[in-house]
Amino acid sequence: MSIPNRWGDAPVSASVAAPLPLVVLLGAMLFPCAAMAGEEGFSVGLSQLIQYDSNLYRLPDGAVAPRGERGDRISLTGVQLGFDRTVSRQRLRADLDLSHSAYRHHDDLDYTAPDGRLSWDWVAGRQWSGTLVHQYSETLAGFDDVGGTEQVIRRFRRSAGRAVLRIDPQWAVGVGVVHSRSWYKDGRRPLSEFDARTVNADLTWITRAGNRLQLSVQEADGRYPNRLAVAGSIRDYRQRQWRVGMDWQLTAAFAVNGELGHTSRTYALAPARDFSGTTGQLALRWVPTAKLALNLRWRRDIGAEEDLVANYALTRVLAFEPVWAATSKISAGLIAERRERDYGGDPELGFGGLVPRRDDRTERFGLWARYQASDWASFQLRAERQRRSSALVSRNYDADTVSVFANFIF
Repeated sequence: MSIPNRWGDAPVSASVAAPLPLVVLLGAMLFPCAAMAGEEGFSVGLSQLIQYDSNLYRLPDGAVAPRGERGDRISLTGVQLGFDRTVSRQRLRADLDLSHSAYRHHDDLDYTAPDGRLSWDWVAGRQWSGTLVHQYSETLAGFDDVGGTEQVIRRFRRSAGRAVLRIDPQWAVGVGVVHSRSWYKDGRRPLSEFDARTVNADLTWITRAGNRLQLSVQEADGRYPNRLAVAGSIRDYRQRQWRVGMDWQLTAAFAVNGELGHTSRTYALAPARDFSGTTGQLALRWVPTAKLALNLRWRRDIGAEEDLVANYALTRVLAFEPVWAATSKISAGLIAERRERDYGGDPELGFGGLVPRRDDRTERFGLWARYQASDWASFQLRAERQRRSSALVSRNYDADTVSVFANFIF
């Protein structure tokens, strides 16, 4: 794969060029506080990403971009604050990430986004344990999903609780509840606002060697409240799912983890769009030498949060990711991924019914190199190429990205 050098010789604006040395300086200033912060349960992180994207809005060939600029240089500056302390076997954690994105040309996309999480890992007696979690995040919706050229900020909130009864050292039973909601800033994309309530239960067996098998069942009720309650509308649905999960070290060099099962989703007003089929995700890891690891990932899922939490989309992913550890501090890797999405005639994701079914195929190829300078500082270079072909010609695109990333944790 060849990634063209498109950084050019033009001077970079202050909003793009200045943050990296600033973060390095702040990291050096905070270094003496790292040990003390760790002992007290507090942590501080600073990060800086500078990226060039050759096709920011994921436009097809020949399409005119806003301001006549298809590509852009993006600066993403982040600050992370963390708290992690165990008191009388109760582990309390809090994390807050603030990130600011600045675009050199398309500064109407500039934004500052929070990402917060509170959790309590509780223990009661010798057999009971569990977790209570609440999280909130804001992200800029990717143009490869939402289309258009306007800023669309997605807001996501999730609250979850889980309890586990350990029957003996090898067997455990768990139950959990989840409430998640997704909506958009300034009322954008009202048809994609989403609310779901989920209950689940599982039975887990852990071998004496530490391998794990789990049988889980789940039922979820979801609603798109702003969609009309008329025949054919994808408004209310019920989803049932069972899966068998594993985390198994087959040999010293070969491991497999993931889950495989069956998912069914029924729509109250649109039975013709019901789904029933095999779903899951599996990861195989083979370490033939001390320096080389070969990873193979597969996933088939519907409406997964990592895809489009607010919409129907059957996603199939196959990825190959070899990693080479050159030294204890330097590593490098490749990624080759093929992603297919079937939108099943969703009136919004199908772009107003222009096609009865919308199928997309995206291929991603990239390479990266990472330098772990110390326990608290790391740096990474990354280059990728993406290409998508779609049933909608207007959704075809090619894009190259090159990025530099620095991260400091105290």
